[in-house]
Amino acid sequence: MRTRGRPHASSREWLADAACELFLEQGYEATSVTEITRRAGVSRSSFFNYFAGKSEILWYVLDRRIDALLSALADPATGLSAALDRFAEGESPETLALAIVEERNMGVAEELAAGKASRQARIAAAIAARLERGGTDPVTAEIRAAGYAAALLSAVWRWAQMGAGRHRLDAVLAEAIRVAHATLS
Repeated sequence: MRTRGRPHASSREWLADAACELFLEQGYEATSVTEITRRAGVSRSSFFNYFAGKSEILWYVLDRRIDALLSALADPATGLSAALDRFAEGESPETLALAIVEERNMGVAEELAAGKASRQARIAAAIAARLERGGTDPVTAEIRAAGYAAALLSAVWRWAQMGAGRHRLDAVLAEAIRVAHATLS
């Protein structure tokens, strides 16, 4: 349990750790925000300073990577390859990796499937828009974008299943991007 005086910078991580413990103990659906905050030793309002809801705990680190990718894709000075490489930078989504590996024990299969699909669609839409701005016809842009988005998220899932702590996510992503370029170009 959190003690008074700890810096706020770690509250997000404490909440994520507490949530994962509870998801493993009693399942995702059975775990309330109140239980998470009690386990983390923070107030309920503190929870909502960091997360909009319970599912965001699983995704917040990956979402930062997605935001960096979307920002790079929106920048006309950044090439597609450089933008895709931006997704490989930053903190590793360890909480998401744990959820992927412990999907059955945590009871998060539906959340992972829905979250992955929505994020993959968001990435694909941004890549397709970028390709179209560069002169690629819409059908080709959509197909290539879907492939790149699938490669990125498949790499995250593969990294988690390989043992997130034993492998570097950036290396797994680099290989996925290389394969996507070779396949889709």
